[in-house]
Amino acid sequence: MTKTVIRRASLDDVSALTALLESCAASMSERGMHHWLGVYNETSVASNLNSKTVFVLETENELVACVALGTEAAGYYSTCWPDAPKADFYITQLAVRPDKQGSGYGKQLVKHCLNQIGKHSLQLDAVDHYPALLVFYQALGFEIIATGTGLGDKRHLFRFKR
Repeated sequence: MTKTVIRRASLDDVSALTALLESCAASMSERGMHHWLGVYNETSVASNLNSKTVFVLETENELVACVALGTEAAGYYSTCWPDAPKADFYITQLAVRPDKQGSGYGKQLVKHCLNQIGKHSLQLDAVDHYPALLVFYQALGFEIIATGTGLGDKRHLFRFKR
């Protein structure tokens, strides 16, 4: 059985995190989903490490997935969902290396975040044109609480049901 480790990312992980996020962006773009292209570079990844808690999942000492947990909503939330309730925590940049998707690593990271926040509220968003991701979040216990347009895409705001 492959040993997996989830740990907090550090600045030493910036290059590996950037490569992971860029490979996910390219993979999504090949399937017609371009919303991550040009979003992540070493500067933005390092900035995320300073403003959020970023967790990485490693197998065989190789970084294969990540997620960011923060306390601030993305800037477009206020225009996309002006009437949505605020949350205590927000998940962003959930990414699993394309060749490792479907292995349960994303689910492990989301559950890790849920364990970290206890009974606090949690929200995340997903683009409408990624239906498998919408199903993924709903299967983990998230529900859509609002729909709107942000950054040029139809997006759904999810909250975790307690």
